[in-house]
Amino acid sequence: MINSKKYINRIGRILFSLIFIASGLSKIGDWDKTISYMESHNMVFTSFFLIMAILLQVTGGLSIITSYKSKIGTILLLIFMLPTTFIFHNFWALATETDLQIVIQQAEMVSFLKNLPLFGAFFLIFTSETK
Repeated sequence: MINSKKYINRIGRILFSLIFIASGLSKIGDWDKTISYMESHNMVFTSFFLIMAILLQVTGGLSIITSYKSKIGTILLLIFMLPTTFIFHNFWALATETDLQIVIQQAEMVSFLKNLPLFGAFFLIFTSETK
């Protein structure tokens, strides 16, 4: 049972981390599109924040996937996820006057709500013991 817990933990860490590593690396290839998206949300210093997003996602994801300094990796991902969730998924600030606006607002609400379980997983990883 102890051995299977170890493997289950490893598989969970891999599955959890893949979204951050893949997302961070994809931003490199889609640099200009990502900058445009950030600017469309009124962000400033977009190149700096994009570099930071890539570093935080990839470093945090690798930390969790390898169980090396997972607490620090979790903090790095929280530093990325907190502002990202509120800046890019601010469904409460979107117009809802047309059917299309309502669909967009609902999609952003779903994205916001999907990030909440990630915060829960961060807390679980932060408090878990790895061996």
